[in-house]
Amino acid sequence: MKKTLSSYYTEMNSKTYYGLYAPAISRFILIDRYNLFCLFKTAQVLSSKINTVILIFPGEENHPQMNNENCLGFTLNHSKFQSEISGNNLKQSPTVSFLNNNIKIIKTSFPIDFEKNERREKLTELQTYAQFVNLCIHSIMLTSLINQQAHIEAEQEDYETFYFNKNQKPGLVTEIMNILLFADNIQEAKEKLKQFWIIKIQKNLKERIFWPEKIKKELLEHCSMFYEIAKIEFPFEIQTILNNDRF
Repeated sequence: MKKTLSSYYTEMNSKTYYGLYAPAISRFILIDRYNLFCLFKTAQVLSSKINTVILIFPGEENHPQMNNENCLGFTLNHSKFQSEISGNNLKQSPTVSFLNNNIKIIKTSFPIDFEKNERREKLTELQTYAQFVNLCIHSIMLTSLINQQAHIEAEQEDYETFYFNKNQKPGLVTEIMNILLFADNIQEAKEKLKQFWIIKIQKNLKERIFWPEKIKKELLEHCSMFYEIAKIEFPFEIQTILNNDRF
């Protein structure tokens, strides 16, 4: 089949979507219908916990319409292909691939090795964390673009990387990925995200002394938008800092 942009990306009325497949358990653990690059970064974060492969399902092909509620009940019909696309489970970084003509997605039961209560709970926790990470990655990538004016120094550094080929400091997306990579669970990740934003906001308010009310407004808009899209309750501590007249 001839590949075009619509084979890789979603578009209006398109059925193209992406699945994060875990060869170790022979199941899909995450489905994304928005952004291939976000899912790749999610897979990078999850690489510390499980080896995964991103599979692209073009809308013009006939594939089951999986979602995050039922994807654990789907697998691939060819074990050799599973091994090949994951580098025989030796490649830690995620791979992106299409299915070949001989490979089909088949509906199956919950993984038999994870049917017992404790192991089932662990697998469910992993899938829930994967969904949480993916939402956070979507949120920080999107809000960083929309709220560039709140981080003008970072924008300048970004331009210098391709104007002058300078090394770039870790940006917001990379910093959030680092937090999610090393967090053991959602609760720990939420606490670290809160501390990250508090430090980031305090640093901005202390160093950028001109137009303090404007800076506060921009930082509040970015931070609150991140939390809203990520579906995380906005921390009271951050609101308190932004309402503090000392800054």
